[in-house]
Amino acid sequence: MVSQLKIGKMRFNELDKKLRIYETAHDFCVPPNTYIIARIDGRGFTKLTKETHSFKKPFDEKFRDMMIETVKHLMNCGFKVIYGFTQSDEISLLFDLDINAFSRKVRKYNSVLAGEASAKFSLLLGDIGAFDCRISQIPRPQEVEDYFRWRNEDAHRNALNAHCY
Repeated sequence: MVSQLKIGKMRFNELDKKLRIYETAHDFCVPPNTYIIARIDGRGFTKLTKETHSFKKPFDEKFRDMMIETVKHLMNCGFKVIYGFTQSDEISLLFDLDINAFSRKVRKYNSVLAGEASAKFSLLLGDIGAFDCRISQIPRPQEVEDYFRWRNEDAHRNALNAHCY
């Protein structure tokens, strides 16, 4: 029995060493002194908001409030977020420059933030609402400002189009 345990453990350790590389081969990390911004975007929200749930047009206060609550949740779920912005079905989060959560691994930020946003929004909606996430690595404060200016201009454009439509 003891020899089987040793062999089993040895096999596990060998397999672990051999196969873990496939999970970690793409563990890209954001370099220090680089700003991290996450953009979390609703997946399939056109169908969700127009067909599955009949939200008011052009703007729905309940949907807005669910997005705001989702931002609040993301700002308090273990990451050091210093600014959150939401418009339509998307959320942008600016992290503290010195954040070191998950050793700044991009795949961890993407998966955890998408999962947290999807879970919180789904609970609020009472249905499934899924999000994806992408990370921007921004080297200078001026470009951080430009990023949020860009998302704000997109919000204005989308609002005007929705109102006119």
